[in-house]
Amino acid sequence: MKLLLLVFSVTLATLIGLISQTSQVISTPADCRVLVDDLAGSYEGDCQKGKAHGQGKAMGKDIYEGEFKKGYPDGKGKYTWINGDYFEGAFEKGKREGEGTMVYASVNPDSVLTGHWEDDRFQTVEKSSSE
Repeated sequence: MKLLLLVFSVTLATLIGLISQTSQVISTPADCRVLVDDLAGSYEGDCQKGKAHGQGKAMGKDIYEGEFKKGYPDGKGKYTWINGDYFEGAFEKGKREGEGTMVYASVNPDSVLTGHWEDDRFQTVEKSSSE
């Protein structure tokens, strides 16, 4: 009888632990905020201190997939606007910053702007290594 009670107790404790871990995994994305209004909605990915941090995907009015830091797109990623335009490249605090390519799909599928961006604004055309 003691052995049966011991086996039951260990099994119950293991199940409670699994349920607790599962509920933490399920609740993490809901508790993880993205601080760009047009991306707020659903989030899948890494989280730190309640904010998107690490690799992830945010889907709101627009979509962003890539690196996050403190709730903002930060690092390499791809941001797609609701109209189909997208930017693939470097971000800092939610803004285009560094090298990247902007594709204006809503204007013309061939409208592409590649180069350097600062504070979310295009600065210069990227030079090829052959120049």
